[in-house]
Amino acid sequence: MNLTDVSQTAIYTLICRATQAEQKKPGIDDPMAILCLDKLISLASAEDKNRLLKWKKMMAGMGASDAKTGVWRAREIDRIVNDYISKHPSCTVINLACGFDTRFWRIENSKCKYMELDFPEVIALKKEILGADLSYEQIGCSVLDTTWIDKVTSNGNNNFLLIAEGLFMYLPKPDAARLLQTIAQRFYRSQFVLDMVNEKVTRGLLGKMIDWQYKFFLGLNAPWEFGLKDPRDMETYGSGLKVIDVLNPGGAYGSIIFVITASINGNAQ
Repeated sequence: MNLTDVSQTAIYTLICRATQAEQKKPGIDDPMAILCLDKLISLASAEDKNRLLKWKKMMAGMGASDAKTGVWRAREIDRIVNDYISKHPSCTVINLACGFDTRFWRIENSKCKYMELDFPEVIALKKEILGADLSYEQIGCSVLDTTWIDKVTSNGNNNFLLIAEGLFMYLPKPDAARLLQTIAQRFYRSQFVLDMVNEKVTRGLLGKMIDWQYKFFLGLNAPWEFGLKDPRDMETYGSGLKVIDVLNPGGAYGSIIFVITASINGNAQ
């Protein structure tokens, strides 16, 4: 599988949704996640197939609490997306670093223009897996190559909803800061929904524990590099950013993971 370790974390989140969707009492209504995972496994090499099946077994068993947290994040972002669409019909929704997300089929997709962006190799594999089911535009480039903004704003830069799920924690701090600043400068009367982690889990003993878990359980070298001391510190990275809501899953993850909704250069709520 010709994907970086960080890109492969998108398969992990896909497995979280698929295993929760398969439960007797589903944690999420996401049949496309089940289909996407089944097709991905069928196309994988024997070695990759064994690894993905191992991950799936783990997420349905001892890793179920992690899967539930991932599904909580997905559901909350879906709710925020649908709320924005209802208030701004005909808006443009852009899913940054989309991975193998199946959000398009979980939201009011007929009332918005939906777009996805990720590395070319991720987009190519997703097209191979889902084929004709992908009826929306996809852009194959790094989120840090901000020429994508020129493309999506060619007809105007307002009424956008940007989504970044499972992205910023993997970015080096200088890259994360530049991206936030650029988004704040380039979009107007728009909104941004993203998840962030607490800075304390990106360094020290806690950071090393997260790194170890990824390596031991998933075989991936994908350290968390960027976090915030306080979710509202996001505003310091761009003068046009204004945090309007912060959510966390409670429990063991309550002080670690946050879903942040921010307006971009205007109260587009």
